[in-house]
Amino acid sequence: MGRETFSVESYRAARREYEVESDSGVTRRAEQRARDTGRLNEIVDPGVKPMRYSKIRLNPHQKKWIATVGCPMDIEVSCDTTGSMGGEVDTEMAVLPELYEAVAKVLPGYDPQLCLGIFGDCDDDFVICRPQFEMEAPKIVNYLKEMAPQRAGGDYPEDPQYAMFARAYLTDAYTNHIGLKGYHFIVTDSICHRSITKEQIKRIFGKEIFENELKNMEHHIPNIKKVIKDLKKKTHQFILLLNDIGGDEYEDWRELCGEDSVICIDFTENLPAVISTIIGLTEGTIDITEVKGLRPSLIKQLSKIKLGAQAELRHKLPYPVPKAGDIFAKKSDLWPIQPSDCNPEAEMLGEPIVASEEIEYL
Repeated sequence: MGRETFSVESYRAARREYEVESDSGVTRRAEQRARDTGRLNEIVDPGVKPMRYSKIRLNPHQKKWIATVGCPMDIEVSCDTTGSMGGEVDTEMAVLPELYEAVAKVLPGYDPQLCLGIFGDCDDDFVICRPQFEMEAPKIVNYLKEMAPQRAGGDYPEDPQYAMFARAYLTDAYTNHIGLKGYHFIVTDSICHRSITKEQIKRIFGKEIFENELKNMEHHIPNIKKVIKDLKKKTHQFILLLNDIGGDEYEDWRELCGEDSVICIDFTENLPAVISTIIGLTEGTIDITEVKGLRPSLIKQLSKIKLGAQAELRHKLPYPVPKAGDIFAKKSDLWPIQPSDCNPEAEMLGEPIVASEEIEYL
């Protein structure tokens, strides 16, 4: 699956290639095509192959497989694009290099994989846009320019619950398979509709969703409390709210997700700093005393999240988190070959433990 990672150079080259020449109007052409055709581009359409994947990258190696980068870390950000937030894809595109660099810094040894989506309202033609998890600049730039934000105000509550539904039930993430959690962020200035219906699920994710990906759910549609509960089993979940603490929006989200999951922010341009700080605190790679560049009241909010929650999960894993250069016997294996799997007799004799074939690390 390759070993390319995000770089500023590849980001700038991708913008030139895709003719994203300005930091405004990034999605203009995609929005027009969506209006003309009544369809989203398939790379952001949640109804086209609805399952989203975050996998470890393995390349063939001496009849085995080698991890080329490290353990993937799935990071999904779903941003409100209704009303005054209609231009947020422009912001996501502009801060993308800063976002990737910031999360990579607090995830040493990991392979950050970004799914940067958007949501609107069920009154809109398109409720959500959701790409695959990607780690290379050209693919992320490409899917961002293909978003089709509806920008309508509509009624006041919006419908991010379907973005949460998608991560809870329509995501196959390596982190979950080995016992870790990914990260899920909703960015909004509004409260949330609480209705989740079979009709809207079929409309958003495809008419055959219950025959394929969501078998046995058609007659047992989860309510929003169940969706959030299941989402929290798979991700460290946060609401980044463009509003004040104590307002109606804050109280609504706090009641739904818990106080330690709701962080009030001033503007979306500082999402890289906020998101990377949350991940670093949760991973245990930074301490709250090391947080700089954010206002004191925001740091105070961040101190209430569960610090080191991911570190606790890591301690419970049967093996160390896979790293670049680890060898897997089969591509479908969850864990790399462990030293004790290679030559137990050599281990007993105190000889160096090696696999049956010479290993050449990339």
